[in-house]
Amino acid sequence: MSSTIETVLYFWTIFVKVILILILVYSMFGFFLKKFSPSDLRYNTFGLIFVMIQLVLKIIYILISGPFKLLFVKKIVFITIPVLFVSLGWSLHIKQFESKKKFLRIVFFYGLGLLFLVTI
Repeated sequence: MSSTIETVLYFWTIFVKVILILILVYSMFGFFLKKFSPSDLRYNTFGLIFVMIQLVLKIIYILISGPFKLLFVKKIVFITIPVLFVSLGWSLHIKQFESKKKFLRIVFFYGLGLLFLVTI
């Protein structure tokens, strides 16, 4: 059971990293080239949803594998940091009215979330 969840988590992590990279690239091009559209909102929302699903999968994996130690709390904290950055970026970009500011918020906070996701 643990190996199945580990495999799913591995591939889901790669999938989330690729999605976040695509959102970052698309938002950087959008910052310079166009206005914010409803499809941009959908891309960003799906990125947020995928990161949340990854959080749930990682918590399930940590609960299933191994005994509870101090590392358990440390892992949970480090898993939630990328989710917090992506959630913060999504909520801040919703409150902006200018397209450039929306794209800038997404690039900055989703980029920080991706950076922490890669380093964990």
